[in-house]
Amino acid sequence: MTTHDGASSGGTTSITVGAMMSRGLITIAPEAELWEAHAKMREHHIHHLLVEDRGRIVGIMSDRDIARRTGLGAQLLSRHEEEALRRRVLQVAAFRMITVAESAPVEEAAALLIEHRISALPVRDTSGAVVGIVTSADLLRGLLACVLPSRAA
Repeated sequence: MTTHDGASSGGTTSITVGAMMSRGLITIAPEAELWEAHAKMREHHIHHLLVEDRGRIVGIMSDRDIARRTGLGAQLLSRHEEEALRRRVLQVAAFRMITVAESAPVEEAAALLIEHRISALPVRDTSGAVVGIVTSADLLRGLLACVLPSRAA
């Protein structure tokens, strides 16, 4: 796991990751099946789940991870794809998470998303506990709020 502590070089910013992140953690167990993960994402209208094992966040997965492994998204699933939905979350999730500090500037989070070609970062507090998640959509909403406040919703 790679953690970024929020130390910034250059100018300062008044907008932190903590101001943009989602705090309600939606988690799933590593032993859960992929169909359960997909159902949970649909139920909560989200694209990422944090993987929780024994009270600790240990991984992250996206709806794209599920789609790559199962073909989910196609209108009709083949028998092979239906069997793939019975795979466990632990077979698909990323357990070498890139994380960011709650106090980090949003520019740092954006740079990490681009650098690692990912769309979400678990957010850690000063004790190292995961307290939220920030996505590329969160950052775009924040940018829109700064540039065109009347369009931000």
